[in-house]
Amino acid sequence: MERDSDGTLNELQRALTEYVPTDLEESLIVWTREHWNMAARGMVYNKREGDDMVAGVSGVRSDEGQLVMQVAARVAVSERELMCRAIAAILPEWLESTYGLTPKGEQ
Repeated sequence: MERDSDGTLNELQRALTEYVPTDLEESLIVWTREHWNMAARGMVYNKREGDDMVAGVSGVRSDEGQLVMQVAARVAVSERELMCRAIAAILPEWLESTYGLTPKGEQ
């Protein structure tokens, strides 16, 4: 069967399918992979915040559904904290190497 049109990707299709992460994104990905255990520990320590996040949610019909939502909230909180730590660890060095910016205390 022949195609109706040329199979060459247009610019939008290339941008969506051939995405190349920047060096900052790569650094953040590598850092979070190396420090995944922080998020795992956070799952335990963030129990109260996760429970508070879903406390007022209506329409949950079972204890199992409530537990699933609590665990999902704990995962989200842990991921947020891991990403904040990654940005704090990577961004200063990246800004210095990319733009020549240094923190005030180090000038």
